[in-house]
Amino acid sequence: MSTEPRPGPRPRPPAPDRGHRATVLAALLLAASAATLAYVLLGGPDDPVERPADDRPNAAQG
Repeated sequence: MSTEPRPGPRPRPPAPDRGHRATVLAALLLAASAATLAYVLLGGPDDPVERPADDRPNAAQG
């Protein structure tokens, strides 16, 4: 048996910075929101998809 004292538990690594994670998430959401707003205000898609005309307007009634 050794006469050296048993080493104590290792110190835990610092917890992830939750404030930093929230800041990054907020910045990403802000950038996505700004991009969406710019897209909508600048006219959106040039060629909107056209749906074919429905020949049977009362199709759901059977």
